[in-house]
Amino acid sequence: MANVELVTAEDLQLMQELAQRVTATRPDLVNSDASYGELAWNWGKGYASIGGSWRRRLWFDGGDLVAWGWAQLPHQVRRNDGSVRDVKGAYLAYQVHPDHAGLVDG
Repeated sequence: MANVELVTAEDLQLMQELAQRVTATRPDLVNSDASYGELAWNWGKGYASIGGSWRRRLWFDGGDLVAWGWAQLPHQVRRNDGSVRDVKGAYLAYQVHPDHAGLVDG
């Protein structure tokens, strides 16, 4: 089952739980932006200002999250002086449990 929506605080907790499970079994497979702490840091520093441009997709096996992808799409940032800057780039972070590696194109 998969769905695409905005990233929520509940999603972040599920993503952190997956990070812990992957770290416990295969720490070499934890993406640098997908560790428990980095997920919290990225969420905390950016959600209020650009969270509306974040999209996520979650993959479950039964009730367990086994993979996620988080895309930061092009967006606008309002600066302190009131001007607006266009951020034209996009960014993708993801994590897949090693038992479900087939979810990622090789």
